[in-house]
Amino acid sequence: MERQPEEDPQKALDQAIRLLGIREHSRSEIARKLRRNRYSEELIETTLERLEELSLLDDLSFARNFVRSRTRRKPSGYYKLRYELLQKGVAEEIAEQALGDLDSEAQCESAALKKLALLQGDTALKRRKLQAHLQNRGFDATTIRETLERVLSSP
Repeated sequence: MERQPEEDPQKALDQAIRLLGIREHSRSEIARKLRRNRYSEELIETTLERLEELSLLDDLSFARNFVRSRTRRKPSGYYKLRYELLQKGVAEEIAEQALGDLDSEAQCESAALKKLALLQGDTALKRRKLQAHLQNRGFDATTIRETLERVLSSP
Protein backbone atom coordinates (compact mmCIF):
# COMPACT_ATOMS: atom_id res chain seq x y z
CA MET A 1 0.00 0.00 0.00
CA GLU A 2 1.32 3.43 -0.91
CA ARG A 3 1.84 6.00 1.84
CA GLN A 4 -0.24 9.11 1.97
CA PRO A 5 1.83 12.20 1.10
CA GLU A 6 1.26 13.44 4.67
CA GLU A 7 2.92 10.28 5.99
CA ASP A 8 6.18 10.63 4.10
CA PRO A 9 8.89 10.68 6.81
CA GLN A 10 11.31 12.64 4.64
CA LYS A 11 8.67 15.25 3.89
CA ALA A 12 7.92 15.66 7.61
CA LEU A 13 11.63 15.98 8.42
CA ASP A 14 12.17 18.48 5.60
CA GLN A 15 9.28 20.61 6.81
CA ALA A 16 10.61 20.60 10.38
CA ILE A 17 14.09 21.56 9.18
CA ARG A 18 12.60 24.40 7.10
CA LEU A 19 10.80 25.68 10.21
CA LEU A 20 14.03 25.53 12.21
CA GLY A 21 15.81 27.38 9.40
CA ILE A 22 13.47 30.32 9.88
CA ARG A 23 13.96 30.51 13.65
CA GLU A 24 14.67 28.24 16.56
CA HIS A 25 11.58 26.39 17.85
CA SER A 26 10.72 24.36 20.92
CA ARG A 27 9.91 20.68 20.58
CA SER A 28 6.27 21.46 21.28
CA GLU A 29 6.09 24.15 18.59
CA ILE A 30 7.45 21.80 15.92
CA ALA A 31 5.03 19.07 16.98
CA ARG A 32 2.10 21.49 16.85
CA LYS A 33 3.04 22.68 13.36
CA LEU A 34 3.44 19.14 12.07
CA ARG A 35 0.06 18.21 13.57
CA ARG A 36 -1.51 21.05 11.61
CA ASN A 37 -0.34 19.31 8.45
CA ARG A 38 -2.05 16.11 9.59
CA TYR A 39 1.02 13.99 10.22
CA SER A 40 0.38 11.02 12.52
CA GLU A 41 1.54 11.24 16.14
CA GLU A 42 3.91 8.34 15.49
CA LEU A 43 5.56 10.13 12.56
CA ILE A 44 5.75 13.39 14.52
CA GLU A 45 7.50 11.64 17.41
CA THR A 46 9.93 9.91 15.01
CA THR A 47 10.68 13.26 13.34
CA LEU A 48 11.28 14.98 16.68
CA GLU A 49 13.63 12.21 17.81
CA ARG A 50 15.55 12.47 14.54
CA LEU A 51 15.89 16.25 14.96
CA GLU A 52 17.26 15.72 18.47
CA GLU A 53 19.74 13.11 17.17
CA LEU A 54 20.91 15.68 14.61
CA SER A 55 21.23 18.28 17.44
CA LEU A 56 18.74 20.52 15.64
CA LEU A 57 16.19 20.48 18.44
CA ASP A 58 17.05 21.22 22.07
CA ASP A 59 14.51 22.88 24.37
CA LEU A 60 17.10 24.08 26.90
CA SER A 61 19.16 25.75 24.18
CA PHE A 62 15.96 27.23 22.71
CA ALA A 63 14.88 28.57 26.10
CA ARG A 64 18.27 30.12 26.90
CA ASN A 65 18.47 31.77 23.48
CA PHE A 66 14.89 33.01 23.80
CA VAL A 67 15.63 34.61 27.19
CA ARG A 68 18.86 36.17 25.92
CA SER A 69 17.18 37.55 22.81
CA ARG A 70 14.09 38.86 24.60
CA THR A 71 16.01 40.57 27.40
CA ARG A 72 18.36 42.24 24.95
CA ARG A 73 15.51 43.55 22.79
CA LYS A 74 12.90 44.29 25.44
CA PRO A 75 13.93 44.05 29.10
CA SER A 76 11.45 41.75 30.84
CA GLY A 77 11.10 40.15 34.24
CA TYR A 78 11.22 36.58 35.38
CA TYR A 79 7.45 36.09 35.48
CA LYS A 80 6.76 37.33 31.97
CA LEU A 81 9.63 35.36 30.44
CA ARG A 82 8.61 32.21 32.30
CA TYR A 83 5.04 32.61 31.08
CA GLU A 84 6.19 33.09 27.47
CA LEU A 85 8.42 30.00 27.61
CA LEU A 86 5.58 27.90 29.01
CA GLN A 87 3.30 29.20 26.23
CA LYS A 88 5.88 27.97 23.71
CA GLY A 89 5.64 24.49 25.21
CA VAL A 90 8.90 24.49 27.15
CA ALA A 91 8.75 22.28 30.25
CA GLU A 92 8.65 24.12 33.57
CA GLU A 93 12.00 22.67 34.74
CA ILE A 94 13.70 23.75 31.52
CA ALA A 95 12.19 27.25 31.76
CA GLU A 96 13.47 27.52 35.35
CA GLN A 97 16.94 26.43 34.22
CA ALA A 98 16.99 28.95 31.38
CA LEU A 99 15.93 31.75 33.72
CA GLY A 100 18.49 30.81 36.37
CA ASP A 101 21.03 33.43 35.29
CA LEU A 102 18.52 36.23 34.73
CA ASP A 103 19.57 39.45 36.45
CA SER A 104 16.14 40.86 37.30
CA GLU A 105 17.50 43.98 38.96
CA ALA A 106 19.53 44.98 35.92
CA GLN A 107 16.65 44.16 33.55
CA CYS A 108 14.22 46.15 35.67
CA GLU A 109 16.53 49.16 35.85
CA SER A 110 17.12 49.05 32.11
CA ALA A 111 13.36 48.96 31.40
CA ALA A 112 12.74 51.75 33.92
CA LEU A 113 15.40 54.04 32.49
CA LYS A 114 14.15 53.56 28.94
CA LYS A 115 10.59 54.37 29.95
CA LEU A 116 11.59 57.24 32.27
CA ALA A 117 13.24 59.06 29.35
CA LEU A 118 9.81 59.16 27.65
CA LEU A 119 7.77 60.28 30.66
CA GLN A 120 6.76 63.81 31.52
CA GLY A 121 5.05 65.22 34.57
CA ASP A 122 5.74 65.30 38.28
CA THR A 123 7.54 62.56 40.19
CA ALA A 124 4.32 60.99 41.54
CA LEU A 125 2.92 60.58 38.03
CA LYS A 126 6.20 59.19 36.74
CA ARG A 127 6.30 56.74 39.66
CA ARG A 128 2.78 55.43 38.92
CA LYS A 129 3.43 55.07 35.20
CA LEU A 130 6.81 53.40 35.73
CA GLN A 131 5.36 51.01 38.29
CA ALA A 132 2.57 49.96 35.90
CA HIS A 133 5.06 49.58 33.05
CA LEU A 134 7.40 47.39 35.11
CA GLN A 135 4.53 45.25 36.41
CA ASN A 136 3.42 44.65 32.82
CA ARG A 137 6.95 43.58 31.99
CA GLY A 138 6.78 40.83 34.62
CA PHE A 139 8.97 42.18 37.41
CA ASP A 140 8.20 41.36 41.03
CA ALA A 141 7.03 44.00 43.52
CA THR A 142 10.26 44.10 45.55
CA THR A 143 12.46 44.58 42.50
CA ILE A 144 10.13 47.29 41.17
CA ARG A 145 10.09 49.16 44.50
CA GLU A 146 13.90 49.08 44.81
CA THR A 147 14.36 50.13 41.18
CA LEU A 148 11.93 53.03 41.49
CA GLU A 149 13.78 54.29 44.58
CA ARG A 150 17.08 54.17 42.68
CA VAL A 151 16.01 55.72 39.38
CA LEU A 152 13.70 58.38 40.78
CA SER A 153 16.11 59.53 43.50
CA SER A 154 19.01 60.15 41.12
CA PRO A 155 19.20 63.65 39.65
